[in-house]
Amino acid sequence: MEQFLLPVGLTLLSFLTTGVTSLQCYRCLINPPPGEYYNTTKRLCMHFDYSDRFVVDCPYSTMCMKQEFHLDIQNGVRIKGVQRDCALQKHETQDYKNGRWFPKVEILEPYREGCEDMDDKGERATPTRYCYCRKNLCNSSPNTSHDGYTDIMGVIVVFNLMKYINSLR
Repeated sequence: MEQFLLPVGLTLLSFLTTGVTSLQCYRCLINPPPGEYYNTTKRLCMHFDYSDRFVVDCPYSTMCMKQEFHLDIQNGVRIKGVQRDCALQKHETQDYKNGRWFPKVEILEPYREGCEDMDDKGERATPTRYCYCRKNLCNSSPNTSHDGYTDIMGVIVVFNLMKYINSLR
């Protein structure tokens, strides 16, 4: 009997100690979300340094995402930005069973691994590249063009300044 219990006990112990964890990705935000209760200024992309403070669990994602974009302003100056996060895959609906509504959560798979430039479809939109990957912390690469990045807050300030200058004319 002891010979049987020892392997079973070790197997159960291994399940308890390893556990199932969700995918981990880097998350950095372009600007803090609204609301005083949500203090995330330490996770702004301008402070991104590959440290543990930028690592998050992604229970509703099977992929990490990195978004790269740039804004061309006057005199050939280009301002670039990067945002990292869990891929948005959570789909919430309501399911009707036995005369009652119940919340239903599904994880969709709308993305392919790799990078893709978004077509602006003739609009004057900011060129954006989305990259998706399936391994822990795989959205860590600095960028795909190997240029340096400037804080996106600079983009917002310059954009608003240009808008203000144009309104004076």
